[in-house]
Amino acid sequence: MKNKITALAFISLLALSACGTKDYKPQDYILEMNYKDDFRILQLTDIHLSDKDDQKTQFKFMDLLYKDANNPDLVVVTGDLFTFASKNTAKSLLKYFDDKGVPWSVCFGNHDEQCYFSVDWLTKTLSEYGSNCLFKDLQDDKVNGNCNFAINLMKDGKVHDQLFIMDSNRYDFNFSQFGYDCFKQDQIEWYESVVNYTKEQNGGETVNSLMFYHIPLPEVNAAWDEAKQNNKVIYGEKREASCSPDHDYGFFNKIKELGSTKAMFFGHDHINNFEVDYQEVKFCYGIKSTDRIYHDNDMLGCQTITIHNDHSLTIDRYYHTYAEVK
Repeated sequence: MKNKITALAFISLLALSACGTKDYKPQDYILEMNYKDDFRILQLTDIHLSDKDDQKTQFKFMDLLYKDANNPDLVVVTGDLFTFASKNTAKSLLKYFDDKGVPWSVCFGNHDEQCYFSVDWLTKTLSEYGSNCLFKDLQDDKVNGNCNFAINLMKDGKVHDQLFIMDSNRYDFNFSQFGYDCFKQDQIEWYESVVNYTKEQNGGETVNSLMFYHIPLPEVNAAWDEAKQNNKVIYGEKREASCSPDHDYGFFNKIKELGSTKAMFFGHDHINNFEVDYQEVKFCYGIKSTDRIYHDNDMLGCQTITIHNDHSLTIDRYYHTYAEVK
């Protein structure tokens, strides 16, 4: 289970800047890249790189994952890149991704603030990284979080599919019981505005989208229970309780109402790896991508998500052990 939350997390949370004051248009949050037939995304998650780690070994392990993906079109890291990392360690990991020559993107997890730098520093560094990094944050906007943006996969002048990269936030001190934070109301409104804008730009047709974030929605528990009860688990196991927020602002209801997002990919719970369909939306854990923090040795690796021309998905999992790199 999760490590005990440290005082550093509390201090870091208090230091986070308040929401900004500028209004932006939905299109201001959108990046574009070309859709290729059978577009393949490599999902990495919960790397937790720290100053004390043997970076050479960790990078060798992740080399195996890139090899599994066989020249992916995009890499997305769904949070917890770092824990107790310095700026030099952070720069090393970002350089590792960029040197692969593959477009890459990240969202933040709850542990990314437990470092010797601020989340704002990491956000600014990623926003200005250039090269192969796809990341966008408008720090002076009115939307909570540090990474809410979309990547449009373009084909023949239209959006073939849309990828939402969102900040599920970190820790919450404002409810009756301390726990993990959730998507805020302004993020839900932002999501709706981008979905509707993209629909309008696409001739009134709702665009299929995937969502990548860190902390699973509360509905993940009902999704697993229903699938397990009805013998409809598509893949995987639940080896620990899903550590979701105890509260939310109805994000899943909005997702169902808009009918755009068909699947969501997340991390956070290191020894869950299941895939289930729930109310016409796919809930899918990523595979923990290093042995940092707690883990099961048979549940380390990655997964790839292939978006086919007809918008259907194929998800493949790959597992490795550190005996292969030590």
